[in-house]
Amino acid sequence: MLSCKATSELISKEVDEGLNLKESLDMRLHVMMCSACRNYRGNVNFLRHACKAASSSQSADEPPTQAS
Repeated sequence: MLSCKATSELISKEVDEGLNLKESLDMRLHVMMCSACRNYRGNVNFLRHACKAASSSQSADEPPTQAS
């Protein structure tokens, strides 16, 4: 089984690059058994969604720029 450190690295990689099947299964198995890593994964996903929402609402609030 993966260590918490290796799992946290895979959680970050999952958001940035995606995981191959083995990495995904190893990470999910560890997360199922480790509440700390489950919480970390939840926090990472929350931050990712919050950043997406903030950037989309910010771009909607900005006036359109004029092309030169």
